[in-house]
Amino acid sequence: MKTSLVVLSLFVLSSVAHASDPWIGLVLERGSQGGTRVREVMEGAPGQKAGIKAGDEVLALDAEKTDSVQVLIGAVRRAGVGKTIKLKISDAAGKLRVVAIKLEAKPDMNVLQRDTLVGKAAPDFQPAVLTGAKLGKLSSLKGQVVLIDFFATWCRPCVAMMPHIEALHERLGQKGLKVIGISSESAEVVATVAEKFNLKYTIASDDSEVVSSSYRIYALPTMVVIDRQGVVREVSVADPDAVDAAVTAAMAK
Repeated sequence: MKTSLVVLSLFVLSSVAHASDPWIGLVLERGSQGGTRVREVMEGAPGQKAGIKAGDEVLALDAEKTDSVQVLIGAVRRAGVGKTIKLKISDAAGKLRVVAIKLEAKPDMNVLQRDTLVGKAAPDFQPAVLTGAKLGKLSSLKGQVVLIDFFATWCRPCVAMMPHIEALHERLGQKGLKVIGISSESAEVVATVAEKFNLKYTIASDDSEVVSSSYRIYALPTMVVIDRQGVVREVSVADPDAVDAAVTAAMAK
């Protein structure tokens, strides 16, 4: 995964979690009004409690201008857990307001990911397929079981997992299992994956990192099993046994 995903979503996603890290619960990107734009607000997070909405742009924290995601993250970290901060915010129409937020400790990322996804409708997306079978939107695959593998070529556990995933594809692909490998590396790198690692299943690019963000990817490889009704049944990090059990259960229904 590219470093920019960690920067983009650090209030929500991080490969290194510390109990003392402050958390607002915002997924952020570069803004258009001189600040940082809110892509998404986590349910129950401090940002939601303060009334921040997707599309808002954070222009300043207390007296400090937040003209980049990195600046905002640094300012929040320096404030620390328990501190009340004031954010100057502009909505999509340019209307300004100031909101006060009491910073909370970042929750466990695994718990947050599972609470967000498991038992709920899988976030929909259109795979940017580079190799393998072309697919429509994820929602168009209802009636089939879907296994999504979030990986990177530099990730040794990801590469070690690929033969296992390929074996699932070969054994169950004709019985209703769709496998999608997704990487946020450059499209040029992702386009070489199938040939380099001898993979026959669909490989897609997520260089914008929108899909990885919506699935709360904080570590690699993360595998997501979606049942025939489009509901997430398992999310696991480098755990083939959990994936196998979830795929078997979903295929049986």
